[in-house]
Amino acid sequence: MKHSLIFLLCALIVSCGASSDSSSSSSGANSSFSQSDLSGTWVGKLTPDNPNDKFRLLYFEATANGEVAEAADSVGNEWYNINATISADLLSNGELIMDFSSDSGPKKLHMEGNMTNSMSSIRGSYNYENIFGLSAVGTFELVLSGGVEQFTNIDFSGSWSGGFGIGHLHNERLLTFELDEAGHVVSGSLINTVTGDEIHHYSAGSGNFEIEDTINGRINNFVLVADDGAIAECGFLLVDIDLELIAGVGTDSEVGAAVIEVRR
Repeated sequence: MKHSLIFLLCALIVSCGASSDSSSSSSGANSSFSQSDLSGTWVGKLTPDNPNDKFRLLYFEATANGEVAEAADSVGNEWYNINATISADLLSNGELIMDFSSDSGPKKLHMEGNMTNSMSSIRGSYNYENIFGLSAVGTFELVLSGGVEQFTNIDFSGSWSGGFGIGHLHNERLLTFELDEAGHVVSGSLINTVTGDEIHHYSAGSGNFEIEDTINGRINNFVLVADDGAIAECGFLLVDIDLELIAGVGTDSEVGAAVIEVRR
């Protein structure tokens, strides 16, 4: 009788353990992903580990089957599958490995991350190698755009300020704007941060931060005309999905080329 009782207790323990393991395995199961889950437009930020490296905005667009067709960032890089090498592999466990390299230059962007089970965001790390072979590393977060409504009728109103020439202190200038709700310039100025002198003043109507592509937050062919006639031009600017930053690269007819960042 004693041996029978011990046997029954052991059987009960094993049975409970198996049940517990089965339940744990079921509740912790990962979702299954496929390449097509990458379909759509993804917008977000790349944050460098080194504060001296450039913070950048990024978007990419993927076809219905998950093949990336184009991408761009706020330091002037653009990748299209007709003139660049773009690879993006989304594994069944949600791990994403992406590489962007231009056929016309040695700049390279490598990204590794994971898609969340909601399939609405991707987080991970990146390595960007410039034309001199120097690398910048950091983290990124991308979210799936809500479509044409994502950047439609957004409110730009308020003060924006930042640098014109970020990363080149000898050429850095302070750029400030007061914008209305639609993104029209109410007033602005470009200040020499060394002497404190105003280089350009911008009056109402001198420019408009109008988002042309409301899926990815892209402002194309931006032109800003100062009161003294100087012209600043940008092929494109990107707007942060959180509406806290506008960034890109451009050229001022007097100051020259520079990276542009203005924050609310």
